[in-house]
Amino acid sequence: MEELNVAAQIKIYLDDPKASDEVKSNVGKIAKVQKSWEEDIGFGIKVLKVNLLMSDSEGGMESVEKKIREVAHVSEVEVETVTRV
Repeated sequence: MEELNVAAQIKIYLDDPKASDEVKSNVGKIAKVQKSWEEDIGFGIKVLKVNLLMSDSEGGMESVEKKIREVAHVSEVEVETVTRV
């Protein structure tokens, strides 16, 4: 098994707030989801925040971001933090 030595916190904007469970499940197929939660950002808009664990051999955050953007109901992805663990 690969060593999971990179942690990232991602903010995911959804085009359908009711699809957050589906999006969490699909993101879990891309990288290991350590924790996820919804956060209010104002005016009734919520985002999905996800802490991911992955290997640094997976090609960097750009490839992970690209894969998450391709998930259904994801309108935007913002990487908040990345760190080695």
